[in-house]
Amino acid sequence: MKRIKQLTIAALTLAMAVSLTACDEEVPHSNVGTPSANGAVTTTAPATTKDPDENAETDGVIKDVHSDSFVPSGNAGKITWLGYYDLSTDGSSAEQYKIFTSETYGGEIEYVNCGSGTAYFDKLGTMIAADESPDIVRYEWMSFPYGMSKNIYEPLDGLIDAESALWADMAPIAENFAYKGKHYYYPYRIATNFAINYNRKTLEEASLPDPYDLYLENNWTWDTFKQILTAWCDMDEDNIGYCGTNATSLIATTGKTLVDVQPDGSVKNNINEPEITRAMEFASDLCREGLTYQGELGDWVPPDTWATASNRILFLGMGPEWTYSAASEKIQNPSGVENDIFDTPSDFAFVPFPRDPQSDKYTIAFDTFGYMIPKGAKNISGAVEWINLVRVYQIDEERIATEREEYLHPVRELYTKGKYEGMQKWKLTWDEKVYDLWQDMMNPDKFDFVFDDCFGFTTEMETVVNDILNEPMFHNGSWTQLRAENGPVIDYIISEFNAG
Repeated sequence: MKRIKQLTIAALTLAMAVSLTACDEEVPHSNVGTPSANGAVTTTAPATTKDPDENAETDGVIKDVHSDSFVPSGNAGKITWLGYYDLSTDGSSAEQYKIFTSETYGGEIEYVNCGSGTAYFDKLGTMIAADESPDIVRYEWMSFPYGMSKNIYEPLDGLIDAESALWADMAPIAENFAYKGKHYYYPYRIATNFAINYNRKTLEEASLPDPYDLYLENNWTWDTFKQILTAWCDMDEDNIGYCGTNATSLIATTGKTLVDVQPDGSVKNNINEPEITRAMEFASDLCREGLTYQGELGDWVPPDTWATASNRILFLGMGPEWTYSAASEKIQNPSGVENDIFDTPSDFAFVPFPRDPQSDKYTIAFDTFGYMIPKGAKNISGAVEWINLVRVYQIDEERIATEREEYLHPVRELYTKGKYEGMQKWKLTWDEKVYDLWQDMMNPDKFDFVFDDCFGFTTEMETVVNDILNEPMFHNGSWTQLRAENGPVIDYIISEFNAG
């Protein structure tokens, strides 16, 4: 078989650094920035309209978060963050930044900016080669197993107390990313990758069951999913049943993954497993019966486009938080504050992907969020304090309760200057049932989670896997033929990992 090209500029950059560290180190490829394939876009703060005329900074009170199992040193020192966004201003990390740079932690964060994707790993490789390694970077899907196999991260064993109350809930999740007996990554939170998003009003007007009710009855399965799709598409030839992510999430409901990395570093290709075949044949049936998207509105349907077409596209498989927020804003805050809808949850909702009828559990694909310490980091102890802080913040009960109240009952605010002065700012108001289900879908006690390792290898593997997962579901591709053609390709790509 012709050898598949695996080195990019980024890989070559770090290859030059191996003489300084180890003989087999390379920087991994990256699949960052491919949401149509597998990326879940998330936010962590309630959506709100931004007034371009109102740029004054506000000095919020530093939030008090703590855990009995972790006491900050008060002397974290300066850590260098390599990323494509600023921790001090990003909605998901700004408060943690304030806490870390307060007297409680005694930290400072230097921001080194870089692009995403290949540019990100290229910059990381350059810094390692120059003995200027950053202290923290974010976990990317290509970090595991490719990055770990090239020894570009520091192991966290002995640095993170996995048995403490702080990390006990995440320890089993971290085992999914253990590599050759070491733990390089402890996520601070998990989230479901994709969900089935829908407009409740559309279903009600069509006299179709609400998937949320079916879910509560434990009757939200592949079968009821297909029944609703069929009924919807039979009503009008212009109706579209399912649009969105590929068959990855359907496969996940079986409890299996296409590719599975074992803790000892060995990799298994599951393409011939019966669960994979069953899920892919179900996806193929949906397409053959005209129940899936055929490009009627373009190559890709983002949440805001779907929002105005949700009376035609019944189900959108997309990240639930992003979809709920963006779709609601599109309808409730369409063109400025004059037509805003306030203090009212939208008609949008979501449920997990339907349960495999051969399983008695709801199993869903999940994603993780967290930080890693690159090889050669100068302030490892400070980086560990940051990693512990973001976990403390995540599980702080007072913060959780406050955030829930902000999502369900956002505080009314007015513009104080600019062309909208005196008018109310639009804020997203979450439906309580939708919010609570969203939280449940991030809770390992409520759902079983699986993570498919297929996107953690090379860009070549990504291309192969996307063909396998997309073609049968949306383009009438033959699953049998795709499996026969691409199974050996996957075997070849993973053979280098199994030989290592």
